[in-house]
Amino acid sequence: MQEDLALAQRQLGVVKGLCTQVGLHSLDIPATFIGVGVGVGFTQTGFVVLSVTGYGGESTLRITSGILKDMNHDRLAALDAANLFNQSNTAFPVYLHDADVGWSPLAQLTYPIHVMTEVPSFFDYVVRSLPGVVQEYRATLAEKTTLGGGPWEWNDADVNALLLRSMV
Repeated sequence: MQEDLALAQRQLGVVKGLCTQVGLHSLDIPATFIGVGVGVGFTQTGFVVLSVTGYGGESTLRITSGILKDMNHDRLAALDAANLFNQSNTAFPVYLHDADVGWSPLAQLTYPIHVMTEVPSFFDYVVRSLPGVVQEYRATLAEKTTLGGGPWEWNDADVNALLLRSMV
């Protein structure tokens, strides 16, 4: 496993360098069986996970933030909400991550790492903007749906879980 993730780990080093360059403080997250990542926290419920997969996905950076976790299993309502968000803000797409461990709408952007290194100000904008967009999405879900669930929180359990979900 370590050999398969070595390139992903090197690419994550590039991402961590970008974080430093634009003034973001990143925290290492333990590697998973599929990839590696760091967290960048702003508030208790406002953070992003930056992840790089191994096994052929090493050139792509995933920038992910969780909207809700453990929401009700109402597929139609969840997909309708995701569609509403995607129609109103295509810059920050949302998808439903429906897994046995719980359902969660996630906001995720993917970019080639080399593009982020070429335009650090764009990287900075996306990482700093995503938590605010997610907060707006959360408020909309609370107001307009009965999907329930709670916010993802800046703690080891949630950050580790979000890293894994960001890649599968």
